This record gives sequence, C-alpha cells and structure tokens, in this order.
Amino acid sequence: MGSSGSATGGFRHKIATAAAALLLMVLPSGVASASAETGVQGPAVSGAIGQLYNTSPWARGVLLRPTGTEQCTYTGCVQKFAGGDIAWSARTGARVVVNGAVRTAWWDLGGPFGSHGYPTTDTASGLRDGGTKQVFERGAIISSRATGTQETTGSTHFAWLRTGSESGYLGYPVTGERAGLPDGGTYQVYEHGFIVWSQASGAHPSMGAIRERWRQSGLEGGELGYPTTDESTGLKNGGSAQQYQRGMIAWSPATGAHALTGAIRAYWSSTGGQNGALGYPVGEENRQGNFVYQQFQGGTVYWSAATGAHSTTHGDIHNRYVALGGAAGSLGLPLTDKLPRAGGLVQQFSKGWLVWGPGTGAQVVGNPTYRVWSENPGDFGWPLRDTWTDYRGEHAAFQKLETIWNKATQELYSAEPVDASTAVFLGDSQLDLDSWAEQGARAAGYPRQVVRSIGGIGYVSGSAVGSATDAVLNDRILLPQGNPGLVVVNLGGNDARIFATDAAILSQANKLWDELRRKYPRSTIVINGVLSRYDSSHFQRRWVDGMLMRETALRGWPHISMAGTATIAGADGNYLDNIHMNQVGHNKVAPLYASALRYVLGR
Repeated sequence: MGSSGSATGGFRHKIATAAAALLLMVLPSGVASASAETGVQGPAVSGAIGQLYNTSPWARGVLLRPTGTEQCTYTGCVQKFAGGDIAWSARTGARVVVNGAVRTAWWDLGGPFGSHGYPTTDTASGLRDGGTKQVFERGAIISSRATGTQETTGSTHFAWLRTGSESGYLGYPVTGERAGLPDGGTYQVYEHGFIVWSQASGAHPSMGAIRERWRQSGLEGGELGYPTTDESTGLKNGGSAQQYQRGMIAWSPATGAHALTGAIRAYWSSTGGQNGALGYPVGEENRQGNFVYQQFQGGTVYWSAATGAHSTTHGDIHNRYVALGGAAGSLGLPLTDKLPRAGGLVQQFSKGWLVWGPGTGAQVVGNPTYRVWSENPGDFGWPLRDTWTDYRGEHAAFQKLETIWNKATQELYSAEPVDASTAVFLGDSQLDLDSWAEQGARAAGYPRQVVRSIGGIGYVSGSAVGSATDAVLNDRILLPQGNPGLVVVNLGGNDARIFATDAAILSQANKLWDELRRKYPRSTIVINGVLSRYDSSHFQRRWVDGMLMRETALRGWPHISMAGTATIAGADGNYLDNIHMNQVGHNKVAPLYASALRYVLGR
C-alpha cells in the first residue's frame, strides 16, 4: 500500500488507548530518567526534552509550562505542556508538537505509536493560506483553512514531497488516502490534482490536461493503467509527458494532451519523440480496417500487423500520398520511412513507391520498376509522371527513357518502339561512333536501331552493371519490348582482354543467348565474333571469336566471325588504340560486315 491509509474511527480509538497505556510503563534500565530538577514550576523537565525546552525561546513561548511528567516507553518519551507536547526518540530527537488541528489529528491516529510515529520536525505554522504542517516518521499531517486537516503517509507522502509539498504544484491534500482501486491501488486528492499508487507502479502525481486525458481513457482501469512516472515538464515548446503501464500521454500548449500506446508509441520514441521529425501527437490513435494510424505535428504514423509501424512526414511525398488516398488509397500502407536516394527522396508502400526528384516532384513507381531504377538511377533520371498501365504493361516515364513492366513475363523492358525494320544491338565499346555493325545492319535493311553499348562488358567481363549476361538477366540493361526484326550480340573482346577461361565464357554466353531467345522468341538473333587483326597482339581475340563461332554453330544460330576482318578490310592503320578503331576504320569494315550479314540472313 502507498501509505497506511485512513484508519476507521474505531481503529484509531484502539490505537490511542494502547498508546496511553504504553506511556504509563516504567522506563527500563539503560534509558535516562527525566527526574532531574530544572528549576521550572510544575512537573520536572529533563533530558533531551528538557534540553530543547530550556534552550529554545520559541519552544518555551508556544508550550508555556509543563502540565505532566515525562512518560516513556521502549521507543521514546512524550511530555505534555500547556501549549502542546515535546516528543523524543533516539531516531528523531526532541520535537515540539503545538496545540491545534495537527496535534489533535496526531493523537487521534495513536500519537507516536500510530500510523505516523514520532515527529521528525517541529510543528510549522504560518504556511500558505494559514496552513500548519508537521512531518513524522511515516508521513505528515497538514491543516489549512480551505482543506481542513489531512494526513499523508508512505509512498504517497514521498511523492507529495517531490512536488514541493503544499508550496508545489499539487498544493494541500483535501482528502485522506483512499483505497479500493484495481490491484489494491490507492489515491489521494490534492488542491490541484491527485497522487495515485499501486504496488506495481509506485506513487505518482496526476494533474491537469494529462490527467484529464487519462480520465477519458478510464483512469487506472483503462487502456493505460497506472502512471509509472511523475509528469516530465520542460519538454520542447513547453510540453510535458507522463508514462503509464501501457503507454504514455504527451501534451503541449499547441497540441493538447494525447495518448500514445503500443507499436506507434515505440516507433515515435525511436524517431526522437517530440524532438524528432514527428513532433507532438495532434490526435488519437484511429483504427481503419486492418490498420491503425495517428497524426502528429510533422506527419502520420501507420501500423498494421503485416507492415509494422512507419510514418509519412510532411513534404511532397506525404502530400502526394494523402492526395492518393493515404493508406486506404492506391498505394496502401507504408513499408519504409522516407529515405534519401541519389539526391532525392523515396518511400515504399504496399503497392509501389513514391519517388521524389528535384524539379520533378513525387511520382508513383511500381515495385518491379523501382527495383531496377534504384540500382542505377543515373541511367534513368527521375520519374516524370505516375506509373500507368495499358495493353503493353505498366509504364514508367523517366527523364532519360520510358520503361514497361510485363506482369505476365515478369520482365522489365524499355518502351522504345520496335518493328520488323528494327535492329537491337547489345555490345561493348566496339559499337562506339557510327560502328561497322550499325552501318552493316542499315545496309542489310534495318534502318531503325536500338543500341545498348557499355564499355568494358563481355559475357564474363564486367563494368558498373556487371557482365552483359548478369545485367540482362537482372534488368540492369533494359532491352526494348516487342518483336524487333534483328537482335545482334557483339561481345567477347573484353573477355579476351581479361583472359577469361573458355568454360566461363561459354557458360555465360549460353545463359545470355537463352535469355535473349526467351525475350525475343520471334526475332532473328545473330551472334558476332570478335573484331580483330591478324597480328600476334590480337591472338586471344581471334581465339575467343573462334570458340564463340563453334558454339553458335552447334546451336544452329546465325553467326558472323570477325577474326582478322580489320586486316582484310585494310583497316590495320585505322585504330585509336590497340583495340578501338576510328571512324575511318569503322567505315572500311562496314561493307564486309553488311555482306556477311545479308548472307546469314539469306538476303
């Protein structure tokens, strides 16, 4: 129990009777007798009681003359005076108890043998509003004109002391401590609030707007349970907060008092509470379908069993999300918080992402498309509009290209239009400038061309996107959707450069070729060898060319060997370095390649 509580009148009478009987006992040996003469008229005053009476003008002035002899027990001594008592124990020393409401209540409670024990201070008068108070071993007795005489004991008493006693924010007690709350709890009413106690939570003040919100929740019997801390004041913007067994209440002048519980409370605390981006709560937790949400100064926190707790904080992404219907709208619940990405901001939701870029605003991007975009945003730029769907699939328009996600095939493509007159090239830096391969394809009847050329890549050799094989398999190189007339693979030179093993090249090459056949089942796929000269420095290039040609022959696919073609075309002197030709070199090789391409295509 928080303190001894208010005893019944009969119980108090029994205590007082027992105390009176004890005071008639004879002081045992070993305790000083109060028999020495002090020179005062009436009963003798001696020992510690006499020391206080004889040396304190204030004590003599309020007590006047002794009216009884000192009465002692094993615990201490009491001597009565015309104006009150002096009570002494070895634990507390000698203290004056002045006639009045406090003394009367103390004796009603059994005096030194009752719920409060011996006084630890003298009676203090002249307090606020004419009040009087005295502190005892196990509590205090306080009296004022407005509140009458009340007692405080135990944990409740110490909680009241923490508030500043009668001069603090609770003021004087206006009732005794009352029992009967859930789990054996008690409470005591003060001028400006309450103190509430339970065995599990201890004693804590409850007052003001936070108490009113707690009352609305059902007090200790409601969703929050008992308070487990005193109210914390002096928080950001003049706010305060109090913790409870199953949550907390936060208040500020601008937002009022609102409860926080469960996962939303834990999330809010993890983001910095009132000092974080969310600030104070501005509303209560609300349930909608299978999720709950709560609004704060800086945004909204959402929670569901499936997604956990995440917030949308004020700004373009939050505003766009709200405009789209929030959690009940087209995007569903947030799966992440707002995150920085490539100089912009992104946030994932159950049904897609909001991607914000400088100058482009917040746009919806589908989950599969976002996965590819996020790996290399620079190749795409920022989205310019929300994802939309038509018969071709789910489109996303970026600054540098448009993409299409085909749900049926689980593939992401570029949206560049292709038809039977289109040649799609996948290759390395041999396709730089107006390359021999592009010129040759135009001459062979493919004037529309889509080129994917990345320096450094090969079947095995990699660059920032990895090898060509891995990049195509993982959509880091996006090829166009549709049925182009021709697909040309122009790789192998970088594999020769790094001396990749034959086994590795063939394994990766077959994976890439199979993926291209799956993507373009109705297109003609041509595999080019490795352009080279006949000199010894290009031996490895010629070796890889031959190996690729043998493998494609086994598959029965069209293929064109480029071993020694630069020498045959008379372009040995038209190189920028040992590997890359200048435009003159490309122009010399192009007719030979065009002739070979027409041949393998049967044109």
